[in-house]
Order: sequence, then structure tokens, then C-alpha cells
Amino acid sequence: MAAVDGFVSDMKPTDWIVAMAALATCAGVGVLFLQLRELTRQIKLQHFADYTTRHQSIVLGLPDDIDAPGFTLADRPDYERTLQRMRAYFDLSFEKWYLNRRHQIDPDIWCIWKDGITRALSKPAFQQAWTIVRAEAKFGADFETFVDQCMHYPQSRLMA
Repeated sequence: MAAVDGFVSDMKPTDWIVAMAALATCAGVGVLFLQLRELTRQIKLQHFADYTTRHQSIVLGLPDDIDAPGFTLADRPDYERTLQRMRAYFDLSFEKWYLNRRHQIDPDIWCIWKDGITRALSKPAFQQAWTIVRAEAKFGADFETFVDQCMHYPQSRLMA
């Protein structure tokens, strides 16, 4: 302890200033780290909210009977409008899939999105639309495989 006491008592005012500046710098780095962490959290939340808003806009534009097991797209009087909304749904799903593939979104958010995509694609309306959209648009083999896997995911494994 005497060595420490001697060291402290031998410090000059400039040594104290340097020591305090080093402590202030460390504190500043700590605060910066906390601010960056909070900013990252806010950006993720905003990102999720933006995609949720887009998703809701698309879904609200779909016919009320879109989830009906006997839904037939080809016979509908609102065929063009419904198919347009379905194209928008597949485009949005592609964006989500692509962001996940590039590791640009949180894995927990991807689980939520993938579950929703899988649920939607298990329904006849989306399967019928995919047949048409797939022939018109080229999303790429990887995304097309993903959609096919979602469509054929066992109903019994979908979470309630």
C-alpha cells in the first residue's frame, strides 16, 4: 500500500489532468456505446413498423373471403385488383426474404415474418396467385424454392 501512496503523492498536476482526461474518455466511450445500442434498437423497431404498415395495407386491400378454403381466383369479378394485391404481397415477401438472406434483419423478426408468409401461402388463394405471379415475374430460384417450401409446410406444424 505504501507504494501506491507514494505513487499518488508523487503525481504532478499534469499527471492528474491526464488521468482525469483518460477517465472522461472512457466514460464518453461507454455513453457512446449505450447510445448506439439504443439507436440500433430504435432503427430495428422502426424497420419492423414500416414493414408491418406495408403488410397491413396490402392485406386490407384483399377480398374479405381471401382465407376461404374454396376461394377461386380465376372466377372473381375483382380478379385484376386481387391479383395486383397478391403481386404486392409476393414482392413484399421477397423483400423480407432478401433482407433475411443478407442478414439485415433480426432473426426474431424473420421468424415472425416467415411464420406469417408460411401461413398465407398455405391458403388456396395465395397458391393460385403464386402460379400466375411466378410465371410473370422472376424472383430467382432461391426465393421460388422458399415459397414452394412454405406452401408445402405441414399444416400440423403451423403454430396457433
